[in-house]
Amino acid sequence: MKQVIGLSDMNSSIQQIGFVYNPQVPEAINLCNSLIKELELSGSSWSSSAEKLVEKEQEFNCTSLIIVLGGDGTILRTLRVLAFYKIPMLSINLGRVGFMSELEVESASVGIKNYIDGDSDHWIDERTMIDAAVFHKNDEKYAETFALNEIVISRGQNARLLHLEAIVDSAKLTTYRADGVLVSTATGSTGYAMAAGGPIITPKSTSMVLLPIAGHMCLDTGLVLAGESNIRLNILNEAQAFISGDGFAIDQSLKPGDYVLINRSACKASFVRFGPRESFYSTLTSRLGIVDRS
Repeated sequence: MKQVIGLSDMNSSIQQIGFVYNPQVPEAINLCNSLIKELELSGSSWSSSAEKLVEKEQEFNCTSLIIVLGGDGTILRTLRVLAFYKIPMLSINLGRVGFMSELEVESASVGIKNYIDGDSDHWIDERTMIDAAVFHKNDEKYAETFALNEIVISRGQNARLLHLEAIVDSAKLTTYRADGVLVSTATGSTGYAMAAGGPIITPKSTSMVLLPIAGHMCLDTGLVLAGESNIRLNILNEAQAFISGDGFAIDQSLKPGDYVLINRSACKASFVRFGPRESFYSTLTSRLGIVDRS
């Protein structure tokens, strides 16, 4: 007979569990309901779609674990709401790449049960995040965002290149003429930054990558910066620039004279891991879809 657990059998350090799913994936909704039923968690859990997660805010302070059912996009959307609550996440991969996911569907029930029981040799993988604040030229802050992967300043419909002056730790670096500029964390180095020609960085690192997008006659190589670096990007020309964090855009466009300050965030994303701490290297090529011919 399959052994199930209820609230009374939980590890005493766990108050309740939140399930966050991608509503666009029917399998995610079905799996969420199935896991709650199979593990007898109906009295000690709550569930929400990623889009409506903010409606569960009253539950966050007494939630000890978030289980995310979806792909990396669902994780990022979940972090938009939960980043400030320091709740570890255990992700079940229902996406394509699943760089940040830990469990596959087949191992989800056993993995969650082992974590709740305290039987697993798990560890918490803390990932650096970055903040961005947007200022008018009179130093008035009017917008802010944050990201686990990357902050991007990009042009809109206008075909004109952006002219962005980059200042690192108060020293002028260069003026980029490009479709945009991104600042990536180590976690984001396998995403947009890699597609733009940036290096892959171990997720253990707090470093950031400063990188132009389709640079034209400018410093077009990526620059790896220390995690404590302060980056200032000045908007120099009229080219309809926009800023986003992890793909979530701020509605207002940036004007000439505006500037963006980017630095390491006080927040960190915390993921529950079961595998070896070196698994990033052993699974990197397979997650990227690269065939190892050695």
